Amino acid sequence: MSDQMDLDRPARAPTPRAAAPAPRRAGTRRLLAAAVLVAAVGGALAARSSVASDHQDTPEVELDPRLDVNDVYAFPAATPGRIALVLGTSSPITPAQTSTRAFGNRQEVLYQLKVDNTGDAVEDLVFQLTFTGPAHNQTVTLHGPVAPNGTGTSNTLVRGKPTLVGRTNAVLGSADGIQLFAGPRDDPFFIDLEQFFRIIPDRKPEGGPLAQLPEDPSAASFRAPGDAVDFLRGINDLAIVIELPTAMLTDGGARPRFGVWGTTSRARKPGAR
Repeated sequence: MSDQMDLDRPARAPTPRAAAPAPRRAGTRRLLAAAVLVAAVGGALAARSSVASDHQDTPEVELDPRLDVNDVYAFPAATPGRIALVLGTSSPITPAQTSTRAFGNRQEVLYQLKVDNTGDAVEDLVFQLTFTGPAHNQTVTLHGPVAPNGTGTSNTLVRGKPTLVGRTNAVLGSADGIQLFAGPRDDPFFIDLEQFFRIIPDRKPEGGPLAQLPEDPSAASFRAPGDAVDFLRGINDLAIVIELPTAMLTDGGARPRFGVWGTTSRARKPGAR
């Protein structure tokens, strides 16, 4: 896991003027991706929910990117028999902005990775992560994998001893058990955003250079690999990376097929329905 972190370190500005160019500015990343669930929950963390299929596709998450689930990945780790799970949030972050960005505070946001290993599209296990402290000096607390108190969009914090607790921007845990990293990393997503908005112009942002693209479709497909432009090159996100033995998700191998998705939950204000 630590090797993976080194390879995918955050994009950094070599000089003070090295912030990302205008096409990558905030407000332009409404990207098609894997299905994303954003649940508004809290206190007892009982929920109202909205279902989204792309990045920053609602005003709520555009105004507060900490609530946005950019991407969720699951892939074999470097060590056989282990798996890495990744939840990305808060993109786009330019190198100049990175030191001031933080995960949502425990009183505001609950981050979760959910696992279904019975094939019914309902979570059987959850990883719950909360954060405290100011930007660049936060503490992360992980519970899981553990059976949730409830399923679906009604979420409550699980009780019991945390699995891991420690500072962000550091690899926590043991190489033969559960490991955790939470902090800025170079956003791995690739998209030719200008061409995307030429194909589907009703998704383009309201401001910035990409807002000047035609109102009607001016392309029918993405550009060839050699001509495509990665508009997220040099952009960071806040990543939650968990690596663990695959057997911990498969009931010791008895349930070898499983699904993974990510959610964010926002605390409900007292008296809210």
